[in-house]
Amino acid sequence: MPPVKFSVRKRFHLLQCKTRTLDLSQEHLAHYRLIFVLAGEGKFILNHEIHSYCHGGIIYLEPDQQPTFQEDKGTAVLMIAFDTHLAHDFQQKKAYSPDFADTYKQVENLCKNVRLSQGRPVKNDRDAQTISYLVDQITFELSQQSASFIKLIKSSIDLIVTILVRNNFECKKADERPLQQNLTETMISYLKSQMHENKSIRIGELLIKFNISEEAANLCMLNHTGMSLRNFIFKYKADLFKSKMLKMDISEFSARI
Repeated sequence: MPPVKFSVRKRFHLLQCKTRTLDLSQEHLAHYRLIFVLAGEGKFILNHEIHSYCHGGIIYLEPDQQPTFQEDKGTAVLMIAFDTHLAHDFQQKKAYSPDFADTYKQVENLCKNVRLSQGRPVKNDRDAQTISYLVDQITFELSQQSASFIKLIKSSIDLIVTILVRNNFECKKADERPLQQNLTETMISYLKSQMHENKSIRIGELLIKFNISEEAANLCMLNHTGMSLRNFIFKYKADLFKSKMLKMDISEFSARI
């Protein structure tokens, strides 16, 4: 398959080719790029790390990043490069091309903060199928180049970027959940130990110790115990007092916390 190139000046550039052709291409190295695996599977190196890729997989690249693919004659890819023209002046880019400026900003944020797996399809099956369909549509439009093909390609790219950004955000939230859980459990353990030692709890000092706002602390506590931070402290103190008076284990009063 000979390489297929297409460019919309100052917006995006497309290259459909084999990986060995892509390895040699330096033409769009200065841009943010998305690479879609059209066929084949194997491995590639990016930032000194080895990743696997498969059909439907996506690679996210910042400027000057260049993946090195294992020697392969069968793997075909579609690369979409987002032109960095006016990259450092978003307002000028916005005035020049409002829709593309928004898409460019989304791609920039996506590639700088990628949480999705390099070389793999997105985990949401429905979104993975939609992206695959849109990529197939782009390659079809590239080959046909009918009167409306530019609009169809641009619309498909915009939708793909939106889907990827959504999935990247969901991955970020999933990554943050264990961190929030660990923080909450550590904070609860600290509060309990302080109260068992009959030490006074100062909310301000607690927030500084855990580098967290009272709003965030309340959210953590509500998710874990169903109570606000202050209500948790008040209830645990009361349960601790009753357990001492009745010579019972505190867990019998505070099963949930």
